[in-house]
Amino acid sequence: MNAILEPISTSRLDAYLDQTEAALEQQDDAELDPELIQAGLKASMDGQRFRADTLGSVRRLFRLWLRAGDPAAASRVIDIDGHEALAALPAAERPDWELSLAFWRLEPLVAQRDDAALHAALDAAFTVLTSLPGALQYDKAWEYLEEQATQAGAHALSRRCLAARNALQQASPERAAYRAWDNALMAAREAQSFALEGQDQEAADAAARAIDSMAKPGADQDIDHNDWLRIGHALFTIVPASIAGVVGQVRALIPASTVFFARRDIDVRIARLEALTLHHQGTLDQALARLALGRTIITGDADDRYSAVMLDWLLEAGKHEDAARLAFESVFHERQVSAEHGARSATRAVSEGLAGQPYWQLALAYAGMADDTVAVRGDESEAAHVRRHLALARAQVPVHPAIDAVEGLFLIKSAGDYHQALPLLEAAARDLSLANSDVLFKLWVARIRVHGAQAALEMPFVPASSAGSCYNIGVTLGYQLDEHLPEGVTVPKEALEALAGRYYETGLARFEAFVMSGEGNARDGHAHTYSMLCNNLAIYYRCDKSDPAAALPLHHKGIAASPFSEHYQGVMSCHRDSGNDAAMIDSGDQLWHYSADHGYSRHDPTEYIDDVAAALNRLGRDTDIAIWLQRLDEWWDSVEQDERAGYEKTYVRALASVLYYLAHTQPDDAMLRLDAVLPRVRTAASPYTTRMAAHALRTAGQFERAQAMYAEALGHVKPGESWHESQRKAIVEGVAECKRLQRAAQPWWKVW
Repeated sequence: MNAILEPISTSRLDAYLDQTEAALEQQDDAELDPELIQAGLKASMDGQRFRADTLGSVRRLFRLWLRAGDPAAASRVIDIDGHEALAALPAAERPDWELSLAFWRLEPLVAQRDDAALHAALDAAFTVLTSLPGALQYDKAWEYLEEQATQAGAHALSRRCLAARNALQQASPERAAYRAWDNALMAAREAQSFALEGQDQEAADAAARAIDSMAKPGADQDIDHNDWLRIGHALFTIVPASIAGVVGQVRALIPASTVFFARRDIDVRIARLEALTLHHQGTLDQALARLALGRTIITGDADDRYSAVMLDWLLEAGKHEDAARLAFESVFHERQVSAEHGARSATRAVSEGLAGQPYWQLALAYAGMADDTVAVRGDESEAAHVRRHLALARAQVPVHPAIDAVEGLFLIKSAGDYHQALPLLEAAARDLSLANSDVLFKLWVARIRVHGAQAALEMPFVPASSAGSCYNIGVTLGYQLDEHLPEGVTVPKEALEALAGRYYETGLARFEAFVMSGEGNARDGHAHTYSMLCNNLAIYYRCDKSDPAAALPLHHKGIAASPFSEHYQGVMSCHRDSGNDAAMIDSGDQLWHYSADHGYSRHDPTEYIDDVAAALNRLGRDTDIAIWLQRLDEWWDSVEQDERAGYEKTYVRALASVLYYLAHTQPDDAMLRLDAVLPRVRTAASPYTTRMAAHALRTAGQFERAQAMYAEALGHVKPGESWHESQRKAIVEGVAECKRLQRAAQPWWKVW
């Protein structure tokens, strides 16, 4: 007889689930064949009996059965163990968990593709959710159920979910200002639902209700241009004739304060909506014309999907030459989504013999070299794949800059052959569309390797293909060049900084030309990249060219386009370097608050708080110094214990400086803090920090202690080092001032 296995339950089940989930994660990380993983899991679970006695273990166990490819077993866990675990709960806890079980039942039924059972389970989940007390019904639950119903084709039920969700929203005081939007969104989704059922008139009527709700919102309702764009994208296939009016509403609601890049971003989003509508209406040439702007990559995008859309439309229009160029562009510039789409399109085009050579072959050649598109090679090696497609391209067009670009990059990647690659890259880079940051970086590396650093940097400047590439080449030249050069080869720092700066300047002009005209490369419209470029160029002007006046407007442009904390720190540094104390204090305050509100991982107040305190002292605003001392304390309290060692010396330095300036008006408070920190000042062993502590003692009238502290400061000076010698000079001046003040404080009649 076969032994009856004791079910794995309670803590043993938890341990089994922990171990199995950890093993699956390791197998996933090792990139094992998913089918083998599933088969192994199924064999392991089939050899066991399980009993989940808590709803938490029910959830984990049924999903493990789904992972093993056995949705029927997953359903049994929910229906048997889940029901028993639910019944064991106190009555007050059951309703919420009953809804969870109802939702869990959907997952195995979806996997089984049992439409009848799934629709029944959806109806049951609707009944459970409807029966819950109002406090347990929540927006996300209705949204989830509506999405599941839509995916299952239960459109009538999805509309009932939409109505229930809307009723919940309308009753919520927190959504009082969004009731018009909630109504519009419900109607738009109803329109989509009717359209999926083929009920065109009902779909059009619901779409009209959505637009009417948006157009007549009431004075207390919050409707903006972004809402209109969302509704437009939801409805363009249902009421395409209404989209012109939607676009008019978008433009009418753009805030007057919207500046340059933000306004152009909206233009790009409008162009996308208009292009999609025109394509739906069958006017393909007009749709392609609008998508020329619409495919611009903007800050809100995570990828380049609109280039993939354009590629499909070009093929649909029979414009195979243009499609081939776009496929190659997407693959060659390694753009997310459009690169993989371009590689797939090239494979089909070559098999069908479409016009567009050599670009189809070149798209396949480069795709075989790039990480995200290597699947195009199949079982063929990289070298064989790339050489085969390059040869086919050369056979079509013997001399071509795009072939030179791919071949030059391949020679470097496969053999590190910069000498043969250099003339190919020189020829390729003369075609601006090919001169991305990778081509240009390898071109400069090849120039340096072949001609030497000095001669290479005197060679002609080569512009980049886009504003985004200008930014990238500036960064890579500044931070990655050394690791691509042979040992012992050095590049003159000033010349390299000037080259990177020139790329930033070129990128700035490209970005701003796009903003002015709406025309340019697909990578000329990314506001955050523009902002980062402004920051880097401003640093170059301020630090390398000692021109804070030129740097300051760049930081302001970056803040207007896409703000981040480094810009606020840059503004403050510009004012400090220009000697504008009042502006420096104000910008320091902005930096402090912006970093607190938005986060700044590199925020280090010790870099500027002492400068702010000095400026406050110079302006006679000493009472504000205590505010900055408190901020320094707040920041230090927020630093994790294991990170404090790295900040200790700069913190003590800043604290000693602030206490010196505080001592001018609050000597007792300053001395109380200074006495507590003096052991750490001595441990820091810095001439500057010790000097500032001596200044504080001197300012508080403690002359003898100050003299002793100045002597300690002199002991930390390292002879012969320029910064240390400057500190020696300042310490000696501090000693002299201390003696002068000490003499001035003596009564004329007292004999010392």
